[in-house]
Amino acid sequence: MKPEQSDALLAPFPKSQIQQLPKGGIRLDYVSHGNVTRRLLEVDPDWNWEPLSFDDQGLPLFDERGGLWIKLTVCGVTRIGYGEPQGSDTYDRIKGAIGNAIRVAAMRFGVALDLWAKDLDHGIPEASPDYQPAAKRQVSGLPLQTPSMTKKQSDLILKMVGPNIHYIEDFKKKHNITTTLNVAQASELIEWLKESIPKNDPWKDIPKGGLDEE
Repeated sequence: MKPEQSDALLAPFPKSQIQQLPKGGIRLDYVSHGNVTRRLLEVDPDWNWEPLSFDDQGLPLFDERGGLWIKLTVCGVTRIGYGEPQGSDTYDRIKGAIGNAIRVAAMRFGVALDLWAKDLDHGIPEASPDYQPAAKRQVSGLPLQTPSMTKKQSDLILKMVGPNIHYIEDFKKKHNITTTLNVAQASELIEWLKESIPKNDPWKDIPKGGLDEE
C-alpha cells in the first residue's frame, strides 16, 4: 500500500457523511456502510472482502449469534474484521452483519478511525470478537465442547500474524477445521504460531511470560 493510499483511507469524513447513533445515554458519531464503501472504492476500485470461514454448502459461516468474521483486502493488504448482526428480520441481520464487518475491518485500515477512537473514549467497545461458536471436533486430545475463544486470545492471534493471515488458514487446514476456533483450538494455534512464525518476522510480537488466558 502506498503512503498516499493510506493517507486517503485515514482522511476525516465530511460532516455531511457523519451520522449519530444513541447508545448508552449518549449520541455517538458514525459513518454508514455505504459511505465506508464509497471511501474504499475511491482508494481502491478493486477492493474485496470474503468470509473467514465457509459452511458445508460453501456459504459464509455465521456464528451462533449471527455474527460474521471476514477478510477485507484493500490495495493488496488483507485484514480481519468481525460484524455483529442487526435487525429482527433474518435477511436484515445477515446484511447488518456483513455491513458491520466491512466497517470494522475498514477501521483497521484507518477508515473513520477518529470516530471509533471517540467511541472508545466514551467507554463503548467496538464489536466484540468473543462471538465464536464451539468447534465440533477434537484437536490433539483437547476437549470437544469448550467455550468460544476469548477476546484476549483473538487479540493475541491477530497481533502475532499481522497481515499474514495465511498462518491461521494453514493451521485450520492442518487440523481439518472448517468452523471458527474455540478456546482449546485457539490455545493450540498460539503455541503453533510461536514455532511457525520466523523469528525475524516483524509481526512476531509475543508477550513475555506467555498469554494470561481468562
